[in-house]
Amino acid sequence: MELRDIDYFLAVAAERSMRAAALRLGLTQPALTKAIRRLEDEVGAVLLDRDARGVALTVYGRSFLRHARSLQAGMTEASSEIRALAQGTAGLVRLGAGPRWQQWLLPEAIRRFRRDHPDVQLVIVGGTDDVLKEQLTAGEIDFIIASIPEGTEFPALEGKGLLADEYRVVGDRDHPLRRKPQPTLADLFDYPWILPNPKTYLMARFEAILRAHGLSPPRPIVETDLPTMRFALMRGSTFLSVHIMGQLRAFRESHILPIEVAAARWHRSSGLIQRRGVEPNPAAVALMRIVETLAAEERTAEEGEMLTTAA
Repeated sequence: MELRDIDYFLAVAAERSMRAAALRLGLTQPALTKAIRRLEDEVGAVLLDRDARGVALTVYGRSFLRHARSLQAGMTEASSEIRALAQGTAGLVRLGAGPRWQQWLLPEAIRRFRRDHPDVQLVIVGGTDDVLKEQLTAGEIDFIIASIPEGTEFPALEGKGLLADEYRVVGDRDHPLRRKPQPTLADLFDYPWILPNPKTYLMARFEAILRAHGLSPPRPIVETDLPTMRFALMRGSTFLSVHIMGQLRAFRESHILPIEVAAARWHRSSGLIQRRGVEPNPAAVALMRIVETLAAEERTAEEGEMLTTAA
């Protein structure tokens, strides 16, 4: 099986058109068709359905697509690592982290990592968990620190939980709902909302909770994935939002606090995520071990605080 045939297949899968894929690849359409048929002969299955409107992946094609992306990502990582070594650097680590990790654990992890690996180049990517997982799946980064995928989410990824993220509805410390003895989910709809992208895990879970109680999701007045923007707009206002509590602590946000609505409260494991079956380069493994150590220190500190509070 030739790697270029896999690249051709990925281009056709992305374009959903033999003609468009051929133009993108700089091939003639007959040459591309011949390459795809050669690939189908080698895997022993029809990967594409062709009609007048273009092409669509068969059930075999969808399965092959997942493995093809993983193979391409592995080759991209190998080329990147070899280029870094050839340029005289000791390696390259590309990682992604959400806002909570950027503010809190990651800076200390990098400080410790630099002591033993001063020549390793670090490329750090930010964004929402879902976007980072898509980039990791595509091989654009080596690993991420984010919420662990659940169920059939991102099947090409595997994670190791390090901490438990707590999700809560939050608002200004002087929000009117704090004067209500036991606010309910329905009470939340009396106020305006600032929410992240509706396609994120956070919103999918929040909407599932609301629908389970016979409620439709609120229509946000402002939609943004920027946590600092949400915090700024909530201060001194009646806006509500949904956040990871660790993110509030990471930003040392004292004006925005959780609203005590038990039904709108849940937990999810968070930690290190990498591509299934892909071994990160040695430098990436070293940084991952430091992240694990720091997370263990954080768990110990949290347990100590709980014991002190209980006493």
